[in-house]
Amino acid sequence: MKSFEDINVFYREKLEREVSEDLELYARTGPLQFVYGSGPEHAGVVLIGEAPGKEEVRLGRPFVGKAGAILDEILKATGIKRNSLYITNVVKYRLARPGKRPGTYANRPALPREIQLSLPWLREELIFLKPRLILTLGGVPLKALCFIGNCGILELSACHGKAIDIRINETPSTYVPLYHPASQIYNRSLKPVFEEDFQAVRRLCGDTDE
Repeated sequence: MKSFEDINVFYREKLEREVSEDLELYARTGPLQFVYGSGPEHAGVVLIGEAPGKEEVRLGRPFVGKAGAILDEILKATGIKRNSLYITNVVKYRLARPGKRPGTYANRPALPREIQLSLPWLREELIFLKPRLILTLGGVPLKALCFIGNCGILELSACHGKAIDIRINETPSTYVPLYHPASQIYNRSLKPVFEEDFQAVRRLCGDTDE
């Protein structure tokens, strides 16, 4: 793969074909609404979320909804510039289910099969980027990265905020598991934990303006 455009076109077509051929899965997803990763190709730091939501689909960029606003706030507070990061998701399409009102949709968790089908795309992104630091936002990205790196599955509650070595296609890197920004919406007690973990990230990042 010579560019992100090549990667995105190839894996989008591959994923659309695989989902459409899995009738049980397609019944849950319907037509796929994709949002690609965003950021500089030379970014040394990569953030990985679970999947785009309604606002991300509308604007075509990851982390621009409520969770994105929380992420922007903590990035600003810690002096990390968002435009220096590459931000992506494990699953590149919206995970939606019918909402309470007709014609509306709500977000849903990723199915194990969806995560499995999405791993090759994420792996190719990381191989292309060769980041020195990877931040996983939530339990799904953490488990996905552990699968890609062929390392043991860790529990987020036991390892959040810790720097852990990993190899992606033989390229050494470091990752830090973090709670998802949206977790603060449902559990306010996680806000100071999230802020403390990001201070540790800031120390690891050093000068992210490179």
